[in-house]
Amino acid sequence: MDRIIAFIVSSLGKKMAFLPILAATYIHFQGKDIGAGINDQPINRLLTYYDFIIVGGGSAGAVLANRLTEVENWNVLLIEAGGNETVLSNVPLLVATEQLYENDWNYKTEPQNTACLAMDDKRCNWPRAKVLGGSSVLNNMLYARGNPNDFENWLKEGNLGWGYNDVLHYFKKSEDNQDSSLVRTPYHSAGGYLTVSEAPYKTPLAEAFISAGKEMGYDIHDINGKHQTGFMVPQGTIINGSRCSTAKAFLRPARIRKNLHVMLNTMVTRITIDPITNITSGVEMIHNNTKYYVRVHKEVLLSAGPINSPQLLMLSGIGPEKHLAEMGIPVISDLNVGKNLQDHIGLGGLMFLIDKEVSLTHKRIENLDSVLRYGSKGEGPFTVMGGVEGMAFINTRSRNLSEDQPDIGLNFMSGSSVSGIGGIKTWKAQGLKEWYYHTMYNSILEKDVWSAIPILLKPKSRGEILLGSANPFEYPMILPNYLTAKEDVDTLVRGVKFVLEMARTGSLREFGSQLHDEPFPSCRILPWHSDEYWECMVRHYTVSTHHPVGTAKMGPKWDKTAVVDPMLQVYGVYGLRVVDSSIMPTLVGANSNAPVIMIAEKAADMIKITWRDEIPHHRTNDKIALFPRVYHRLY
Repeated sequence: MDRIIAFIVSSLGKKMAFLPILAATYIHFQGKDIGAGINDQPINRLLTYYDFIIVGGGSAGAVLANRLTEVENWNVLLIEAGGNETVLSNVPLLVATEQLYENDWNYKTEPQNTACLAMDDKRCNWPRAKVLGGSSVLNNMLYARGNPNDFENWLKEGNLGWGYNDVLHYFKKSEDNQDSSLVRTPYHSAGGYLTVSEAPYKTPLAEAFISAGKEMGYDIHDINGKHQTGFMVPQGTIINGSRCSTAKAFLRPARIRKNLHVMLNTMVTRITIDPITNITSGVEMIHNNTKYYVRVHKEVLLSAGPINSPQLLMLSGIGPEKHLAEMGIPVISDLNVGKNLQDHIGLGGLMFLIDKEVSLTHKRIENLDSVLRYGSKGEGPFTVMGGVEGMAFINTRSRNLSEDQPDIGLNFMSGSSVSGIGGIKTWKAQGLKEWYYHTMYNSILEKDVWSAIPILLKPKSRGEILLGSANPFEYPMILPNYLTAKEDVDTLVRGVKFVLEMARTGSLREFGSQLHDEPFPSCRILPWHSDEYWECMVRHYTVSTHHPVGTAKMGPKWDKTAVVDPMLQVYGVYGLRVVDSSIMPTLVGANSNAPVIMIAEKAADMIKITWRDEIPHHRTNDKIALFPRVYHRLY
């Protein structure tokens, strides 16, 4: 309720504040998919042992909790640092309402000299979810799997079982696709837990985007099918006009299972590992300012995400020996934890003014008709996923469209990518300095525009995650090293030029599309629209699309940079796996949420194969000892 009141207060200046909150209230009282309905397990009813402890209830952890509790003899504890989703997180258009609030860790990168130069202190904001459902609660809901070659390359690097034909089964296992024409193809399925569909509403700009793609010679097809290169009206994780997070999709159906226990608002501070045997014995956690140790019989499954997973590994003695020694942490396994960090970035603020009143503006959205349509039927503009109405994957290096090797992704938005909708200051969520916003964009706040974000799909630059200290409550250091590879800059500049070319197609000229051509303040001295000018702008208005991966790299045993093997087991430690985007050797060329769900589906099957023949253990009457003590298990 506090968040709702805050949302009202923040919107009062528009005299329309009651409208978005009315929509949220309608959703709340009609019971439309609000949260997973998960309650905390009382601390005094925790078991002495769990077969599996899952750290992190996000996109991967929710899937694991569902699939592992299908085995009735296995007791599973899911530990999540945050709480349940809020009402506003259900509204697809209001994506940014969850950022910078309590469900967001509010991470920032370290200052950089190569990117994020227009951001406060040269630091990009990194929204990461601190909530049940994880980043599936904060993201744009776009359902994109990546290029088949992404997974074939994983296989070529020695990761057996991770080729495209292997992973396709697990994408389909989760999926309940609402498009019957796609379900009839070999690439999609219906009946899974995760609902995938298009938004119920489209502006005329969505069709203009598709038509522009045709004019440029691109196919309009399923970008999750046989070929990725092309244009598409996106599908997303959306059901009845509302967000379908993994908490709703996977945890809600499992919540009545007696063998699933969930701890919310609980911080895992260390994985306990016997220093002699290197056997994982459990986890240390803080709940209500009290420390507890919970024991595990089979495995701890680390699904805390690409920042928190490497942080926890290093706090537990698994990581680069030199760095851990600097932090005063005894080394259990010397591994490249925190290295290999990759992320998708793009150019923010690329907007085009139009002369027709068709885009998603504050005035057009915040009206009684839109709110009632959404509140009563789950329809209308509030269902547009983060304002994104078009996706494309293109190859800027080659005009041979038969080469399915895109290097740029496009998110096409039927509105402003800077000001946002519903009183949300997207520029503030991105970390842009207020001076830059007012200089460049405030003048077009109420005007009709469309935006496009060219996204670097295959970054060559590599960053890392480092501990700030051995204190688990101190945020780790995020050094993304954006645009340190010149090839990344060149690719993004070609992506910008592609957008400018697209704006000149007949389909978009019909709307009078004109680039908002206010010179970017720090780049005015450079030749107008030259490569140098666009490079300057890319380095200043750098935006992350929030797909960090790779910080606990998967690789075969001969890969000295690998942290986990192809079964996702941590090298040198027994009973510990990492199951989240951290394990990706290379970033997939698409949004990371669907691939993470796939990884968790596959991991669940691998875990079942490992343990299914074991003798079941029944400890349902045991209680945890509620005092600070470390428990160890020896075989």
